Amino acid sequence: MSDAEPGLRERKRRATRLAIQQAALRIAIEDGLPAVTVDEISRRADVSPRTFFNYFPNKEAAILGEDPTLSDDAARETFVAGGPKGDLLADVGTLLVHATRELIEERGLIEERQQVLRAAPELFSRRMESMKEFQAEVERAIVARLEGLSSGSVVEPEVLRRRARLASLVALATLRHAWWEWSDSDTDTHLVDELERSFADLDALVSRSLV
Repeated sequence: MSDAEPGLRERKRRATRLAIQQAALRIAIEDGLPAVTVDEISRRADVSPRTFFNYFPNKEAAILGEDPTLSDDAARETFVAGGPKGDLLADVGTLLVHATRELIEERGLIEERQQVLRAAPELFSRRMESMKEFQAEVERAIVARLEGLSSGSVVEPEVLRRRARLASLVALATLRHAWWEWSDSDTDTHLVDELERSFADLDALVSRSLV
């Protein structure tokens, strides 16, 4: 894994977040969505309702779990400035590694969430909307980078937007590929490692080193 392992406090925070999500999903699977309440989630996760709300704003968020977000301002600023490697797709990959590092890494959680979402179209729609918002966030970061790098040259804003959207969609497809590879793997790998591997595969394809 790229960064140092988290400290004890961070591990406890992640464990609590995971326990809340596991409880919400298992209630939904065993008893149905109407049975999912903050009180019941808290009871099963062995936390107080107050602790629940420290992690999630409502029960739906606990079921859906975290979506990636570009919350790391330093990583975003480095990306927009043209770094860290100077290659757009590789740098988007690095940016997404930062974005996904906070996500819970639990394969069983993915399987249970997919089971719940298949039976709850309204929640599935919310998940798709949140991923669309993340794609737009990545697209805006790419636009900002392209605008900065194209200063002094004549590039139509519409051209920059089209290119940024294409790059963001390629990046999200690569993220999805990493999720699939990671969730299907029998090895003890981390999601961020799989994401780095997927972007390395993308680079090999784009650079034609595989053909």
